[in-house]
Amino acid sequence: MKHSSLRLWLLLLLGGLAWTACDKTTAEPPDNPFDSIVFPEPPLTAAAPDSASLVGLHEYIFSQSCAVPGCHDGNFEPDFRTVQSSYNSLVYQPVIKNTNDEAFSWRVTPGNAETSWLYYRVTTSDQILGRMPLYDNKLSNSQLKAIKTWIETGAPDLFGNPANLPNTQPRITSIAAFIDFGGLSYRVDTIRDGALSPFATLANRDMTIWIGVNDDSTLLSELANTRLLFSDKWDGFSNATAMNMSYQSTPFVVPDYSAPGQAAEFHWKVTFNTGQFPVNELTFMRFLTNDGAHAEDYEFPDDPHPLEYKLFMSFFIVP
Repeated sequence: MKHSSLRLWLLLLLGGLAWTACDKTTAEPPDNPFDSIVFPEPPLTAAAPDSASLVGLHEYIFSQSCAVPGCHDGNFEPDFRTVQSSYNSLVYQPVIKNTNDEAFSWRVTPGNAETSWLYYRVTTSDQILGRMPLYDNKLSNSQLKAIKTWIETGAPDLFGNPANLPNTQPRITSIAAFIDFGGLSYRVDTIRDGALSPFATLANRDMTIWIGVNDDSTLLSELANTRLLFSDKWDGFSNATAMNMSYQSTPFVVPDYSAPGQAAEFHWKVTFNTGQFPVNELTFMRFLTNDGAHAEDYEFPDDPHPLEYKLFMSFFIVP
């Protein structure tokens, strides 16, 4: 067979195969596995979430009960924009605005509603602090029961997983200040015009500041870069005077000023002369330390803390 005839024969053969492959008139369509399913009438609808679950609390309470529009939409914590942001800003999250005796550690303490700041805020009768939602009717008994049930059952997340205690930042628990006067030691951090106000001390005296700290995972002796900063501005510490604090293995125990009738235990101290600070002017202090588990230092009070905490961590010197 000549080459030209062979080429013509191959072209005709391939053309016929292509036409046959594209011809859909004779092929049977494949079976549809869904043809045999009988769907109910009316269609299935999603069940309403359990009111005592995280999803239910978000849908029925968190997302719609705030009395001030925009308050918990990410501008302030807790962040109630989504189920997950609600969980992340509530469970095992440290309390910033607290009672005078610092009675609460977490916004939600899984398993214990009575030590959960969230439950306290929606049930308190404290007129100064204010019950949440502010300026609005209180939550119903059934809503309060739902919040309490969720907390008491371990504050499970969106998928029902129980909460795990995180490795949190250290936390300052108390402060005490003493000055040397004629060879005797006098406590001065109790000389205040109100619980959350500066304390008074004397000029040109050696003063020792004691700081009480606790941490959930790190031994206090292993805290690093523990220091006290001093500034003439409550939120400007970029040019502050920094003093390293020393760890004392034997705790120093004195009455707790912020919790009358209780004792406070201190392991960190720094001693300095008050003569380096101006008389009759406020000096603000900021405590810093690092537990080795966080890149950033723990600071108290940091910039977001209310002014009253910054005033509590301040002193003025009288001649």
